[in-house]
Amino acid sequence: MGELSAHDDSLNDLAEALAEIMGVTKTEAVRQAIQNEIERQRSAPTIDGQIAALQEKVKDYGFKSTRIVPPKGKR
Repeated sequence: MGELSAHDDSLNDLAEALAEIMGVTKTEAVRQAIQNEIERQRSAPTIDGQIAALQEKVKDYGFKSTRIVPPKGKR
């Protein structure tokens, strides 16, 4: 894999803004941003994990009837 070389004005502007906020060089700002995104992506729940969490949550609701019953006197 080749070395990273970004010649994009908008990317440069973003890197400069982040570097200024963080008080580091542009290279360090980009390095930390990429590392943070890698960690965020790796820790994101999978679709299977999301489904399991939802199933666990709705299991607590029990079995309630979804049938609509009209008020008394209107049957």
